Amino acid sequence: MPQGPPLTSHQRGAFSPVAFSLGLLLVMATAFPTPVPLGEDFKDGTTSNRPFTSPDKSEELIKYILGRISAMRKEMCEKYDKCENSKEALSENNLNLPKMTEKDGCFQSGFNQETCLMRITIGLLEFQIYLDYLQNYYEGDKGNTEAVQISTKALIQLLRQKVKQPEEVSTPNPITGSSLLNKLQTENQWMKNTKMILILRSLEDFLQFSLRAVRIM
Repeated sequence: MPQGPPLTSHQRGAFSPVAFSLGLLLVMATAFPTPVPLGEDFKDGTTSNRPFTSPDKSEELIKYILGRISAMRKEMCEKYDKCENSKEALSENNLNLPKMTEKDGCFQSGFNQETCLMRITIGLLEFQIYLDYLQNYYEGDKGNTEAVQISTKALIQLLRQKVKQPEEVSTPNPITGSSLLNKLQTENQWMKNTKMILILRSLEDFLQFSLRAVRIM
């Protein structure tokens, strides 16, 4: 089969995090082809634009999301000087962000695969309203916020396939989520930026625990 002309620099630039994540969701919606070897898409902390092709790719997908979160945190740190300086303000916030605890079965002590899978899946569902908030108010690279949101949804789909009783994965109350979002929207920009940093940190911590857990499943 004849080969087409090489991609121009403009065409190569079209493979944005959003395009990658959209392609990922399309893969999730269809049957999975033969999986590629683990780690082939990620070398030295970098990510490729290849879609994940197996439900066992949750580890790589978590790494991809963590990379996007790191880029967003760095951007906010440089733009708003909101790094370690905001710790005190963050400790006084009243956000009810998902956290991982011992009872969730994801720690080495008392590890329980089914309980852990359920907790990770439900926790990521609970994060969705906060990711909507980021999508609405993050003033940096929107490609990263969209990539995190879309890829997190894809990760939820992957994990649902591993849960023995997926019907028991509870979905957060949309009315409660809408009420929380409306409350967050009334705050001033400084507080919005501060809470976006907290959301990113909390999601990063949650995913780090999740990553260690899925590695031993």
